[in-house]
Amino acid sequence: MLKMCDTTVEPIDESPERRRGFRIPQDRPVKVYEPAVGRYYGGKTHDLSGTGLRIELPVSTPLVTGRIVNLHLGNYEPGETLVADRDMVPALVVWIDRNELVRGKLLAGVKFLKRAALAMDAA
Repeated sequence: MLKMCDTTVEPIDESPERRRGFRIPQDRPVKVYEPAVGRYYGGKTHDLSGTGLRIELPVSTPLVTGRIVNLHLGNYEPGETLVADRDMVPALVVWIDRNELVRGKLLAGVKFLKRAALAMDAA
């Protein structure tokens, strides 16, 4: 005899948010250097954690999930100087959300690479 039982299945969370650490909301300028096209793109951070950032960029930014980019977090000072290569932090693009088309922006999650996270901890 086969008995059926009622089981409740929880819905799978399909949101792109994957960070496990504590997040700090922060609105800071960020520059992203995309080596594949050799260009800088300006944007801003939404929040940050010890392992990465959620950033907002123009929707035309040619980001690709899985690609390594270089980041520079700006200060709040007007007239900030140009970014030197040694000040850039390598990061992996983990997810991209282009559903922000209404505002002409995209959201992306980037994960600091291990050596960059170690350098930031040392500072």
